[in-house]
Amino acid sequence: MRHTVLALLSFAVLAAPAQAATAPLPHSAPATNIGPLSATLNGDVNANGHATTIHFQYGKTTKYGNHTPNQAVGAGTTPIPVAASVGNLKSGTVYHYRLVAVSSAGTKRSGDRKFRTAPPTTTPTFTPNPVIFSRPFTISGQLIGTGSARATVTLLARPFPYTAPFAPIGNSVVSNPDGTYQFQFTAAGGSAQIQIRANTNPPVPATTVALPVSSLISMHVTSHVRKGHLARFAGTVLPAQDGLVVKIQKRGRDGVFRTVAHTNLHHRNAASSKYSRRLRLRRTGTYQTVVESAGGVVYPGTSPAKSIKVRKH
Repeated sequence: MRHTVLALLSFAVLAAPAQAATAPLPHSAPATNIGPLSATLNGDVNANGHATTIHFQYGKTTKYGNHTPNQAVGAGTTPIPVAASVGNLKSGTVYHYRLVAVSSAGTKRSGDRKFRTAPPTTTPTFTPNPVIFSRPFTISGQLIGTGSARATVTLLARPFPYTAPFAPIGNSVVSNPDGTYQFQFTAAGGSAQIQIRANTNPPVPATTVALPVSSLISMHVTSHVRKGHLARFAGTVLPAQDGLVVKIQKRGRDGVFRTVAHTNLHHRNAASSKYSRRLRLRRTGTYQTVVESAGGVVYPGTSPAKSIKVRKH
């Protein structure tokens, strides 16, 4: 009887069905780093104890049509984050995506998510920055987005106090194959707000950027002076800003310029102001003058620095 019971138990153990393996469990998460031509797809996956690989499917519809390279995510039993970057997208377009996880236990797909790529963009730069009043300068940048190559780029501006409508300045230019462009000007007339327009697809949104123009400041002073004698600091400032304070600054050992004297701007002519101030010098040093314009047509400006050697005799 005992042998019969053992036999039945053995048969029951051998006949018990094996527990089914659990397929991986993927979840998609919101896309990040969304630009005009690229984005990062995100999600997480629980491999449920089996070696698993993942990839993202993406496209303009829920048929997807594109996928990222496979990534091995191990055989863990807790969710781990996954991500993949995608490029060569079309600007201002909705894309769908989902996460696919594959293991020996099966293939599972997450729910669908979507995002919209950004429109084409550009960030203009100024050389020099700030631009110097009455001096040549350039405005340059790069279009990033669909249709950025060989696009027609137009520069619009409105001068301080920024109440007039934006109007084109100069001639339009054609961007290079990499989307770069450049506008060149012979002289800066004052601070302005600018916009870049381009016939990309879709068009670059109208974004207003400040064009900073600083005062043009000259400083004339002797390069040598006897110890304890007076040195005359003088110069002109364009445009005219009669009455403003001029700071005479000396560079310290730490490289920082600090104010050592003040004077004021006086009338020179309709276009410029002038200043003059004598200082008794006892040590060799490097000096500059600064005019902190009150804002408006020009920003604060600084003269080129100049070294003055103090001699004992």
